[in-house]
Amino acid sequence: MFNNNSITEFLKIRNFLFSIGLTLLLTKPQISHVCNIIAAMTQKGYSGKIVDIVDLLLDSKHKSTIGKFLCSKAWDENLVLKKLQKFTINTIWMISKINKLPIYVVIDDTIAEKTKPSSKALSPTAKGKYHHSHLKGKRVYGHQIVVVLLKCGKVQLPLAILLYDKEVQSKIKMALDIIKMLPKPHMKGFVLADTWYSSKEIIKASKKAGYDYIGGLRVNRVIYPKGYRTSWSIKGFAMLLQKEDFHLVTVGKRSYYVYRYEGKLNGISGKTIVLLSWPEEAFGVEKALKSFVCTDINLSDEEILNHYVSRWPIEVFIRQTKMLLGLNKYQVRKEIAFKRLWILIMLSYCYICTQSVSQKFNFSSGLKSARREVLKEKMLWIYNQGQTGIPFEQVMAKVS
Repeated sequence: MFNNNSITEFLKIRNFLFSIGLTLLLTKPQISHVCNIIAAMTQKGYSGKIVDIVDLLLDSKHKSTIGKFLCSKAWDENLVLKKLQKFTINTIWMISKINKLPIYVVIDDTIAEKTKPSSKALSPTAKGKYHHSHLKGKRVYGHQIVVVLLKCGKVQLPLAILLYDKEVQSKIKMALDIIKMLPKPHMKGFVLADTWYSSKEIIKASKKAGYDYIGGLRVNRVIYPKGYRTSWSIKGFAMLLQKEDFHLVTVGKRSYYVYRYEGKLNGISGKTIVLLSWPEEAFGVEKALKSFVCTDINLSDEEILNHYVSRWPIEVFIRQTKMLLGLNKYQVRKEIAFKRLWILIMLSYCYICTQSVSQKFNFSSGLKSARREVLKEKMLWIYNQGQTGIPFEQVMAKVS
């Protein structure tokens, strides 16, 4: 199970890779690298650096070996991604079929911040650019990433982590490609996104693929309220309404004043629902006004907002992958290397979810189990070192 220098087997990780078909695509040394990277990602102290993989796993390999694996032409990351996406789709569709629950396709984007390289840098990080960060309210340097999550019930799994490069492809086109590749849902299906993605192209593509669309809508969009001779922007129309025109809707622990518009929306055929919403405690505050679009006119206002809340897990996923799996702090420079690392982050996330005991496909529970498994491997390695006669001081020097 072990050699004298490093842990060489992670049986549960290997079994997971076998179950999704990756052992047919990668050689034994490549599988060993993938196992080491996933095992390191599960550990406390992993920050995304290549050296973490060596340090956290008592691995004798030099960090350059891992770097070469991430840049090597000997394996096809797109085939690995397709296997992972097949696993994600099959899992979510199976849960939907068994539990008769809707499938959510959640789309969002984030920024992996990087240090701006010096003008004299010989090899700066590829594709690094300035992007506006809504979180920080300013432009930051790094990679803008489009993330797609599939969700059914309490289970959510990643489908894609993609680099956004406006010189190559728009975020709208990237989202369209993802929607078009999806099979039709067994039950209901919804595409959920924020205001950036609520375009007529994505709404039409969602309907064509068998999904209704629920998303944020910019308040400068034009609507045609019944009984009014002219069109109005959502923001302008909201200011005409009185408090009694709204009704309270409770979503989770919060209440909102909601007005329902049902009618024409430019670029969308047929009737569309637009909800104008203010938090109960901030009614009439201009900046607090939010609007949402929904293509299923049979849903109630409360149902629409509760469906939209299912978009929140993608925010949790982004935070978890940044804080725990290194999505924000990776230090590889080549485009092929960090794209492959993103696929390995998704692999790691899915593996961790499969290790959950207390709640099926729960990341937090699975992470505890995955960490215990690696700890067990380390303890067996230490024991094996002692059995081969290596002095205890030498073993503990490497562990520390």
